[in-house]
Amino acid sequence: MKQIMKDLGIHITEPISVMCDNTSTINISKNLIMHSRTKHIAIRYHFLKEKVVEGEVKLEFVPTSEQVADIFTKPLPKECFDYLRKKLGVVTLPKH
Repeated sequence: MKQIMKDLGIHITEPISVMCDNTSTINISKNLIMHSRTKHIAIRYHFLKEKVVEGEVKLEFVPTSEQVADIFTKPLPKECFDYLRKKLGVVTLPKH
């Protein structure tokens, strides 16, 4: 994400916020020690953990009901879809 922004001429110095509704994921990303509960996670998935430690990414908790990414990944009831669509700033254009 930072590279794309850099290519567009926008330089970002602060960490990129990633909204996450899984508190266990957030806690694992902050814990540098491997233990019995995390040893089953494939090494390639520790990339995010490394980026958090390097200060390039910041995981922030967001409740599942507020997770706007769900609009792109899940079938949702109409009310939920409309709510998340408004949070994204997508509006219906009036008919002419």
